Amino acid sequence: MDILNVNLNLLKSFWTVYKTGGIIKAAKALDMAPPAVTYNIKQLEKQLDKKLFNTGKKGAEPTTDAKALFPLVEAAFENLLKCNEYLYTDNKGTLRIGTTTLHTDFYLIDFHRKFMARYPNITLEFYHHPQHDYLTMLENNKVDVAIMQFLKRPSASINIFELFQSGMSFFTSKEFAAINNIKDELTFNQFLKLPFICHSQSRTVLDKLEKAFDRKLGAITTPSVQVAYDMVVNGQGIGIYFDRFLDANPNENIIRLKIKDMPPPPNSVYECAYHKKPSALVALYVRELRSFYSA
Repeated sequence: MDILNVNLNLLKSFWTVYKTGGIIKAAKALDMAPPAVTYNIKQLEKQLDKKLFNTGKKGAEPTTDAKALFPLVEAAFENLLKCNEYLYTDNKGTLRIGTTTLHTDFYLIDFHRKFMARYPNITLEFYHHPQHDYLTMLENNKVDVAIMQFLKRPSASINIFELFQSGMSFFTSKEFAAINNIKDELTFNQFLKLPFICHSQSRTVLDKLEKAFDRKLGAITTPSVQVAYDMVVNGQGIGIYFDRFLDANPNENIIRLKIKDMPPPPNSVYECAYHKKPSALVALYVRELRSFYSA
């Protein structure tokens, strides 16, 4: 079959499954149901008369034909993305993004650098809510996009999708560990007797911990995540922080801890929310965001 007659959505499904390594991850990136992605792959295989993936426990393993086809399809999609750049280069507009300072300065910084370089005439404005209630800001049209760990589900007029997950680790300073005879593991009873420092701006982390541990935790609360981190580093107690941040910012003065008789801290899931009828600029931003985090 002539490749020019193939539906672009089928090729997009192939491209995304190949990049993400699995049907489920591709479905999240494409905002589709996994069966719909599987159907697209099957349709493409039928039209091309070639087997493209072998699915199993390890995900979607590309065949030899898929490996040969992918760089050609990727080059085509790169050119299509350049069409986006051309179409939006002359567009001037402002996108209002509701998210935390931590997300802006750490998790989203690489994406936003790339986005602003690609679309220099689009201005990004960042809004920080003191109680982290970004969904309400979005629903009241005070921001165009919200990125956060959302405790509540949005209204029916809002789309939401997962960006990424980050594990979390308990940690403390070596000084605090030495004073309290802590190595890299402690019991839950030991943990409860030591000062636990947690930020108070959002209940997300504390709520998840209390659910996992099936009990209320007496925490020393701080006005921000950064203050909580600094207090722990300065030897004032035990804290909890994102693995992505700790991995990217190694500190020789801290150690990570395990509570040997309790489950590990649950992952933090970061999501993006926007209106179901987005403007052209919001649709562009969301599309680029999906592509960046699915890669």
